Amino acid sequence: MMKVLVESSELNHIQHTMSRKRWTETEREYLSLNYTHKSRTELAEHFGVSIHSIAHQLQRMGLTKMPRWDGKRDQYLRDNYLFLTNKQLAKRLKTTPIAINNRLIRLGLRRNFLWTPEAEQYLRENFLQKSDREMADVLLATPDSVSKKLRRMRLKRPPRTRKRGDGST
Repeated sequence: MMKVLVESSELNHIQHTMSRKRWTETEREYLSLNYTHKSRTELAEHFGVSIHSIAHQLQRMGLTKMPRWDGKRDQYLRDNYLFLTNKQLAKRLKTTPIAINNRLIRLGLRRNFLWTPEAEQYLRENFLQKSDREMADVLLATPDSVSKKLRRMRLKRPPRTRKRGDGST
């Protein structure tokens, strides 16, 4: 039996080239036609490659599921960011809440809710009976801003008591 000595750098090169996917024109065409309605997992299974390989090829081809920001989408943000949460905006614009937040920052749009004495009184009267979301809907604020305001006002809900299902003490 003959042993062959191979340097580690040469071995790494061999392993890298053996595992690297060579994309054909037909495969790239299939990818471009299907990336919007098939998951990366489905595409990876179809091609017999990793999800990372699919993501890398999509990036190289300049393909993304999320539409680019344009004037129309920016205007939608300007018109609605005070009334909708980032999650709601993301769903309507088919993107992520993080992308919405980043775009709002880039556009210089901030939600500065002005707490009136009436709004603060509403919080004091309702924080024990209503959720942050319910109060936010009434006040046209975000649940996060209501939660932060309750903390600043030092209004705490009592801890929830858990019921035991087995009757033991």
